[in-house]
Amino acid sequence: MSVENLVKTLESLEQFTPESVHGVVSECDIGIEDLRDWIDYDYPVSDSYGRKMVHDGGFFEVMVMCWRPGDYSAIHDHGKAEFGAVKIFGDAEHASFELDDQKFTTLSRERVKPGTTLKVTPSLIHQMGNPGEKNFSSLHIYGNTDLESGITSEARIFDYSRNELVFVNGGVFYLLPESEIVHRKKLPEADRATRERDLIEASKRAKAMGNDSEYRRLMDEISSG
Repeated sequence: MSVENLVKTLESLEQFTPESVHGVVSECDIGIEDLRDWIDYDYPVSDSYGRKMVHDGGFFEVMVMCWRPGDYSAIHDHGKAEFGAVKIFGDAEHASFELDDQKFTTLSRERVKPGTTLKVTPSLIHQMGNPGEKNFSSLHIYGNTDLESGITSEARIFDYSRNELVFVNGGVFYLLPESEIVHRKKLPEADRATRERDLIEASKRAKAMGNDSEYRRLMDEISSG
């Protein structure tokens, strides 16, 4: 299936819900060859993964993400998105989280197989990454029928390297520069394992970026518990 046909199928839906969009994306036979125009692994090391807009339909958007070995998104939600789906074309790791009464915990962390389609709901807080040794890409659909743009604007990043809940309008990357942060709020308290894993991923990104001072700071914080 081409991207154009996927878009037409989505536009023909009578109702846009996480379930209906997930159904379309999981059942479509779109493949890597249909996304080659947007697959690009030559992105800055400061970007935690590659991202390109494929189609901006106003109330929904289609994007392709690219993941090199070791790439991980920050822990995040999807801003104003009310529905969506993610189709994965490689061996990925996926984690989901729960925020309950200002307590933040990891619900699950697991490897997912190529061809898996994840459902995006308004409450989804998650993280994706590439734990393997090969590049892979993924197809993302996000939408909100009450909006005409800015579907994923003001996405929240649960940033334990900064100890802040930061809001962004672009990529949910680790160690974002201040210029990319829209505003910030108090970060909910996380359990030790969740916080430590987030610090580890942030430290890996700092090392890859050659940010030695930030890498040492994060390693000291991890060591101190």
